[in-house]
Amino acid sequence: MRREEQIAQQMQELGVYAQAFADSIHALAVLERELSRTRKAWAATAPRGQSPSVLDPHYEVICKQRREIAALRETLGLTPKGLTRLRRAVGGDGTQSAAHPVAEALDALLASVSNSDTGGDP
Repeated sequence: MRREEQIAQQMQELGVYAQAFADSIHALAVLERELSRTRKAWAATAPRGQSPSVLDPHYEVICKQRREIAALRETLGLTPKGLTRLRRAVGGDGTQSAAHPVAEALDALLASVSNSDTGGDP
């Protein structure tokens, strides 16, 4: 299964997939592949048996790619924060008409964490 298909399937399981996300899904998949290639290039700069240096220019590129990937994953609702934000934007009140078991579990976890932050019972 292609990476794009895996990402779309994850979003479908969370109940937040829409065809409008196709370009962002493709961009995320491309960035993840580029990150993998950059890590390999970075590893190749180190002598055998040693770790590559964080002072190598590849490392800065890796950090930038990680930030971009994290931002895209949040935009697509693939992080707890992004999922909550996306559901509120789509559903208005943060609920879905057809709840998915995974989505229900995430909602329960979020409610539990919210209760523990405010001192309430989980």
